[in-house]
Amino acid sequence: MKSNLRRSIILLGISLLPLFVGTGIYFIFRTPIKAFEILDIVRPKVIQIDHQNPLLCFLIYSFPDALWYMSLLLTQIFFIGEGGFINRFFIAIAFLLPFFLEFAQYFNVIHGTFDWYDILAYCLIIILFLCIKKILLQLYCNR
Repeated sequence: MKSNLRRSIILLGISLLPLFVGTGIYFIFRTPIKAFEILDIVRPKVIQIDHQNPLLCFLIYSFPDALWYMSLLLTQIFFIGEGGFINRFFIAIAFLLPFFLEFAQYFNVIHGTFDWYDILAYCLIIILFLCIKKILLQLYCNR
């Protein structure tokens, strides 16, 4: 029993780590964020970057979203697992959600800026996720 609890905690930690790293990038590098203002979180001065450097722009603007996406997908393993129609339905929603949101921005359905780099980052995360999913399930879920 303790072994299963320990494995679950480790898997949840692995799932949440990208979420915290992505939030940290937002906190340090991004301009004022409404969620931080609503929660009255005091931030240090935002670090300015060279917007002419495409790698830095990717790391500051697309990478946090990709990390959050990875966290969402990894958390699916923790909470949902595999099998059954409902489980597959929620996993499908998790896979499609960022693409839906990005294209909703493109068609001005929701506020935001459509970015092809985000789409590329999401595709790379899907590939990475599929590569590590089986390993995590074998190591931490004994499936």
